[in-house]
Amino acid sequence: MTPRRVVLILFAIAPMLILSATAWSENATLFYLGMLPAAVGLSISVRVAAVGGVLTGVLMMLAVPLREEPLAGALFMAAIGAVVGLSSMRGWHGLGGYAGPQTSFALLGAPMVTIVSGTVAIDSSWTATTTMGGSVAAGGLWIAFIGWLARHELPTHEPHIVPRVVAQYFAGALAALVGIGAFVVMQWSTSSDAWWLLLTLFVVVQPFYSATLQRSTYRVLGTVIGAVIAALVAELLGELPVVVAIVTLMVVAGAVWAQMTQPYWVYVTFLTPAVILPTSSQTEAVLFADVQRVAFTVCAAAVAVGVLTIGHRLVTRHQPQSSTRP
Repeated sequence: MTPRRVVLILFAIAPMLILSATAWSENATLFYLGMLPAAVGLSISVRVAAVGGVLTGVLMMLAVPLREEPLAGALFMAAIGAVVGLSSMRGWHGLGGYAGPQTSFALLGAPMVTIVSGTVAIDSSWTATTTMGGSVAAGGLWIAFIGWLARHELPTHEPHIVPRVVAQYFAGALAALVGIGAFVVMQWSTSSDAWWLLLTLFVVVQPFYSATLQRSTYRVLGTVIGAVIAALVAELLGELPVVVAIVTLMVVAGAVWAQMTQPYWVYVTFLTPAVILPTSSQTEAVLFADVQRVAFTVCAAAVAVGVLTIGHRLVTRHQPQSSTRP
């Protein structure tokens, strides 16, 4: 690795590390959440990265007023699912697979934000909500800026474009599953970790049926292993937030490496602690989150596979074999 790349990496993670060492550490988590979709978008272009980060912040802000409205919240998430599915016609569904879960975190989770008066819930005031959205968008724009600085060194690839008919089936399936899942969680669940169910749906439901089956298996395996890693990190380093932030960024780097070179379950193994550690600030919370999130992952994966298996058989019963079959 060249000295320039090392400097760029350190420059990229500097804001999160600085925030983690201050009383504004909750905003470091939000900044980090904006970095994720933007980092995925960089594989397409700097512009897509910037749009992905800002859009994620906007969607999270729009989700906050719906936190007490199950039907409206479910329709909102269903609309996002449909857009993510249709975006596969341009190969952007990978980015949407991050923006959707971040939005569900704002809708169903318990994120906190630090403002001048102290650390508060994101729905406690308009100031808190806009600070949350701004922090997420800032993380996305920061990564896009780093990508622009490194534009001659970053590897890019052509988006994986999905045929229109497959994208339409994909959009319908994802919208229905995410919308119903959001309604069930908002109506009957009391767990702030239930947003993990929607996260699982966004990442395991794929345009092609065989890919969904494989992703579901790998997702469960990687989540279990990654949850154990998160628990160990929280137990050993829970009192050192800056060190935890550094470890989080290391597993994010591992996730990027695994996404490009390793099977999906290895990628999920790195990604799981990268999500759990920033969104669960205390050791006890991490341990409890591990158990709940593994359960939500297994449940969501089972439901997705069951529903899509039925749909796949109905759709393909009278159709000829085709490589573009959903």
